[in-house]
Amino acid sequence: MEGNSLTVRVRHLLRPCGLAGSRWEPAAAGLYSVALGGVFGSDMLTPDDVLATLGLPPLLAAVWTLSGRLAALVSGLALSLFAVVVAVEAPNRPTIVSVGVTGVLLAVAARTCATRLAKALPVPALHPRPVFGLGSLTRREVEVARLASEGYMASEIASTLRISERTVESHLAHVYAKLGVPSKRALIRMSATFR
Repeated sequence: MEGNSLTVRVRHLLRPCGLAGSRWEPAAAGLYSVALGGVFGSDMLTPDDVLATLGLPPLLAAVWTLSGRLAALVSGLALSLFAVVVAVEAPNRPTIVSVGVTGVLLAVAARTCATRLAKALPVPALHPRPVFGLGSLTRREVEVARLASEGYMASEIASTLRISERTVESHLAHVYAKLGVPSKRALIRMSATFR
């Protein structure tokens, strides 16, 4: 089940504004802010003005995944750090300003795209399927459980559903585990729940 939970988290991370309102959003905002601070610190320690461009990925990730309030906070931090870099590094100012303006334009475009897509796309469930109970069964597991509870043998279920006997047995094992039943006999006693 851990893999399913990870899949759900990754799906929300890749969605536009996908972390908005989730319990992971403040942690992500903190991570993006720490990354921006690390880029800022590295840029201050070295004369290489190319390091400032490394602030773009955490900024873009923030404006893509976070809610408006936290995206604005991280963007404000990025702009503040950028202003300090421009003020401190006078010899590289033209290059830094051009990188900063490009970064701001990209961030605005990413945020605009993210908010429009978030409104257009359906909202997925924030919580994965329950681990136990009838609600945890997949459509195929319900079909297999229904036929098994009616007394059909694995070979008959396999033939009816056009799947292998091994697949039927696997589905039954999942059904037993999710419903907490020890055997097919107990499943037969539950037959009314599958209709």
